[in-house]
Amino acid sequence: MGLLLLIMIFFPEKGIPLGKQTLEFPSTNDFFALNTPIDSLSEEELELIKLLDSNKVFDKIDPKLLQFKLDSVKHVLDSIKKASKHIQGNEKALASLMPFFTSLDRSKNKKIRILHYGDSQIESDRITSYLRNEFQKRFGGNGVGLFQVIPVSPKWTLNNQHSENWERFVAYGKTNPAVKHKKYGALMSFCRFAPIILDSITDNQETYHEGWIKVKKSKISYNRVKKYSQINIYLSNSNYEIEYEIIADGQSIRSGKIQPHTSFQKLQAKFSSTPEEVEIIFKGFGSLNILGISLEGNNGIVMDNIPLRGSSGTLFTRQNTDLLKQMYGSLKPDLILLEFGGNTVPHIKTDKQVKAYGRWFKNQVNYLKRLNPNTPIIVIGPADMSVKDKTEYKTQPYLEPVRDALKEAAISSDCLFWDMYEGMGGNNSMTRWVNAEPALGASDHIHLTPKGAVKIAEIFKSELFGLYDAYKLSGNKEIKILNDSIH
Repeated sequence: MGLLLLIMIFFPEKGIPLGKQTLEFPSTNDFFALNTPIDSLSEEELELIKLLDSNKVFDKIDPKLLQFKLDSVKHVLDSIKKASKHIQGNEKALASLMPFFTSLDRSKNKKIRILHYGDSQIESDRITSYLRNEFQKRFGGNGVGLFQVIPVSPKWTLNNQHSENWERFVAYGKTNPAVKHKKYGALMSFCRFAPIILDSITDNQETYHEGWIKVKKSKISYNRVKKYSQINIYLSNSNYEIEYEIIADGQSIRSGKIQPHTSFQKLQAKFSSTPEEVEIIFKGFGSLNILGISLEGNNGIVMDNIPLRGSSGTLFTRQNTDLLKQMYGSLKPDLILLEFGGNTVPHIKTDKQVKAYGRWFKNQVNYLKRLNPNTPIIVIGPADMSVKDKTEYKTQPYLEPVRDALKEAAISSDCLFWDMYEGMGGNNSMTRWVNAEPALGASDHIHLTPKGAVKIAEIFKSELFGLYDAYKLSGNKEIKILNDSIH
């Protein structure tokens, strides 16, 4: 320890250059500051904590004052500062929400679909699951929505199994060279139970394949997710006729054949009550492409969690437009959330790259608008992300420029924008979330913990529901909001 202390004292402050690299060592100030509080508490906050820890009788305190004190302590424990976190947009973007809000008022008699696209920050149904439950509690609806036979990561709101011969193919990241087309559909992926090479063999095919999928009730999900009244299977088929059967609690409720050269089709089966288990069996000399499966109710909210791990959100325009348009036409989304930017931030090194990314993302937004006319889009910027600088974690240097590029792309396209970075507290907020009790940020200083995902979803929900409440107060005619809500 003495030797390390001597090195700290005498090591050059700017480090020792070693070619293109620099060897650095923490100074004594850096080292001994590691355990100091991240945010110094005000005298008022210290007094509040002392008061609440003093075992004084609470009934002698004004109830309003007590609530203020409790909220203050909670704020300290969460280590989150207040920040500007309003949903932003121009008048045209706000007006685009009107049909969505009108649909919410009719949710007892119609189905309302929300597509939530994002990167790994929403994997396992994080963020989406809380939002879905809040929407379904207020406006009705059931089921988990869309999922893939093989999800990118297991969803805690879903209990599904499949035979071992299924394989997943994705439209982003490291794609499979065997796929010679761009027909991935709205989930940007498809699954098969037979190798793709079989589809190129049209004569004397003798290998018969079978693939099965089982869906059971999740024991740990929200109550409304556990119930559903229909299952929808979205698919395309190429060279071979495929037989299918849908079985609910051991009873066959639908069977038939999918004809070859089917560009897009939706299979649907309805239930009078939620079955304990649904099994889907496919058989044939090849395999169809399963574009997605959905569990949902007959009305109310259906909210789909669509995580695209590693994606920057610039892959939509590279898909087969005809298939994507057909699938969106079947889904009929009433709102689209695009939560991206986190995978781009670490790779951005220049302002020129920031501008290029902004242009690419704007193309994606406008492409989705063309395929989904009259559907409002809310772009959600990246969460705070930290990179280690000596002994401290600091916000990635190009996070704010990337955030600004996404905001510009959204608002200039007459879409809405919500700043998750500011919602967290802005610069260096991830460090505070990581060190909060309980932890709201993961140790990688990039992802949110499950509790952090709920926290940020709660903040976004309050903003979106606030716009809906303003719409209701206006007599369903317009959205009235505070001046500082729009920039």
